[in-house]
Amino acid sequence: MLGQTILLVEDDREIGEMIRKYLEKNEFRVVWSPNGGEAVALAARERPDLAILDVMLPDASGFEVCRELRGMTSAPILFLSCRKEEEDKINGLNLGGDDYITKPFSPNELVARVKANLRRPRLVAEGEPNGMKVQVGPIAIDRLSRTVTVEGRTVVLSRKEFDLLSFLALSPEKTFTHEELFREIWGQECFNDSRTIIVHISNLRKKIEPDPANPRYVINVHGVGYKFVRGISET
Repeated sequence: MLGQTILLVEDDREIGEMIRKYLEKNEFRVVWSPNGGEAVALAARERPDLAILDVMLPDASGFEVCRELRGMTSAPILFLSCRKEEEDKINGLNLGGDDYITKPFSPNELVARVKANLRRPRLVAEGEPNGMKVQVGPIAIDRLSRTVTVEGRTVVLSRKEFDLLSFLALSPEKTFTHEELFREIWGQECFNDSRTIIVHISNLRKKIEPDPANPRYVINVHGVGYKFVRGISET
């Protein structure tokens, strides 16, 4: 019996068929669309647990599809692209993507990334029962429902943004290195891209901080990493 549903948006039939076979071999249920317009409708109907988007599609870019999906779901989104430029990766992360894989890629690596992105939210949410709700000033984090409010207003976060905030807030004043955050939130031991964390932290600050340029809560510890503080910081 197949388990979690993966939305695959890939117009290259050979690549799509390969990905589908590997995912189904690992007991995922795959719904596949070759274009962006159909993908959005498919996502609304199937409510996938994770989406894999090719960046170059015949009718739209994967970035445009990501923007549409983020309006209806917080499920992890992985990009596939033959474009290795840093600007493309940052653009995808800024739009709410969680991971970016360049072609050619190993199907086994892709499956591992899918599992990691599906696993991390569950591990973060299943922590100690007394830490399910965290209140810091105007910020309220409900780890069970995976919701965040700021001054009573619901803030829509991507899964990785929520996981970062939740993880940091549960250990206030403790500094975590980029490597530790990458391992905990992305579920990968090998750290090779600090830009991924920097972009997600920047996006998170834009949503929860009164002044993102001068953050009060998610603070950069120069040369080390990040920490969450309960009060105003001059850092």
